[in-house]
Amino acid sequence: MKNLLFGLAALALLAACDTIENPVPAKVTSTLTAAEQTALDAAETQLPAPPDEQRVLIEDYTGQYCGNCPRAAHLGDSLQRAHPTRVFTTEVHVTDYFAAPRPPHFPIDFRVSAVAQELDRLFDLSTRGLPQGAVNRTPFAAANNDPVATFALWPQVVAAQLAQTPAVALRVTPVFNAGTRVLNLKIGTEYRRALPGRNLRLGIVLVEDSLVGAQKDYRLNRTQFPDQTAEQYVHHNVLRAALAGTFGTAQVTGPAAGQRFATYLGYQMPAATVWNVRKCAVLAYIADADTRQILQVTMVEL
Repeated sequence: MKNLLFGLAALALLAACDTIENPVPAKVTSTLTAAEQTALDAAETQLPAPPDEQRVLIEDYTGQYCGNCPRAAHLGDSLQRAHPTRVFTTEVHVTDYFAAPRPPHFPIDFRVSAVAQELDRLFDLSTRGLPQGAVNRTPFAAANNDPVATFALWPQVVAAQLAQTPAVALRVTPVFNAGTRVLNLKIGTEYRRALPGRNLRLGIVLVEDSLVGAQKDYRLNRTQFPDQTAEQYVHHNVLRAALAGTFGTAQVTGPAAGQRFATYLGYQMPAATVWNVRKCAVLAYIADADTRQILQVTMVEL
């Protein structure tokens, strides 16, 4: 068993569930004690192992000033409801034009700054315009094999990804201390088959559901809503922190079939007035460092 301990400066963003404030700092601890690791091992044995099946992550690149983005979010939510244990979505707010605050009406910054900037550079999101999205960051054949495409193309790639045989088994065990608000995590990885020459990375992010704020929404009737703005729009599974960086941290090169890893991580959650833990979840994924494509993903609510 390989023990990877992260000492990363994570960025926390946004706020609680019903009201949202601007960013506050959060911390990732550098080590876990032997007792904390043992507690995670014990907790893992009490949880059912996830089914051995391929799962899919839809990254919905969005912004509060993007009037077409609610359509994309609605489709992503529909795909997740159709496959509740196999398809996961996260709203990732990106670009200065669509996601930056515009006081006084749009005072909130939903972005995780470093993540938003790196994704914008990689996928040229400011130039493309929104909404855009990635499905396991796999190429869209109908978009010239681009890993990012408009939401109309998501269902086809979701179906293709779900039909695959998984190369990786991934499991997340959380232990949250309500008194200290420390979240300890164990992420277990097992490679089902050999992947020679592949450089694999482990990504870990936190999302929070049901964040409320103003949102441009072109679905709204102009007569009733001249600005086409929803004042109490509910954002689902908003990216709040990337605990292993935007693209994860290195785990293994060329894993053998049956090779296993265990990663232990401690995270200091912000105050209850900032994040509603009951609405938070952990997303973990294994991705190819060279292509960015996600091989497997899982989500566990806290």
